Amino acid sequence: MIYDIFSRLNWDIIKWVLLGLVIIFIIVKTKKRGYLLKDKSGKKVKTKEFFSRWKDGVNGITPIQQSKSQLMGNWIVLIGITSGIIVNCLIRLKDTWWWLTIILLGSLILSIIQQINFYQQYTIKKKVAETMKNLKK
Repeated sequence: MIYDIFSRLNWDIIKWVLLGLVIIFIIVKTKKRGYLLKDKSGKKVKTKEFFSRWKDGVNGITPIQQSKSQLMGNWIVLIGITSGIIVNCLIRLKDTWWWLTIILLGSLILSIIQQINFYQQYTIKKKVAETMKNLKK
């Protein structure tokens, strides 16, 4: 019993030390090289330049692209909630964890409503963009 406590404690310490070493390694490599990443053309990109490009890219997203990413991203949430319900039923935790099933079912209903909302927004924005495109011609 004492061995289990110490071995678990040691494993937790080892995980935190390894995580710290990885973070220190990234910081040292970034300071030594002066850059963090390379862009598509292979040019070295410094951290400030990377974040300025990222900010420009985020600001350049059209409303249709934003709606589409919300629509696609919500599928991940729906899959996660559904798998949580299935796993909860399969391992028969419903006797002691019945409240988890209720929370997941409520979340599933809200996520489905949100998915419908995202789909409606996407179709409306797409129709508005097509109308604007036709008016410009």
